[in-house]
Amino acid sequence: MTRSSPTLPPPEDAANLTKVIEKNKQVAETVQEAAEDLSVVHAVLDSEVPKETLHPDVGQAIEQTDQLKDKLKAAEEKLRTVNEALEQQVAPKGS
Repeated sequence: MTRSSPTLPPPEDAANLTKVIEKNKQVAETVQEAAEDLSVVHAVLDSEVPKETLHPDVGQAIEQTDQLKDKLKAAEEKLRTVNEALEQQVAPKGS
């Protein structure tokens, strides 16, 4: 049994995949910006609010901002990986 080499998608499929990739890249950029903004919020809350004056709920909120920042960064990394895989499917072989 011989394995055939992967073929390129039809041009219309490649064009659709290219559009999807671009949208994914925009989403990845938005997620990255949100993670960076959340990181700033976390840093301000964590460093500029005296710990002894914090209500326990505020302390928990500060911890959650850090966790959310990590989740957003992980999501952004996954989106980038997916985009790279999609781009390899669309790119002409041998280029």
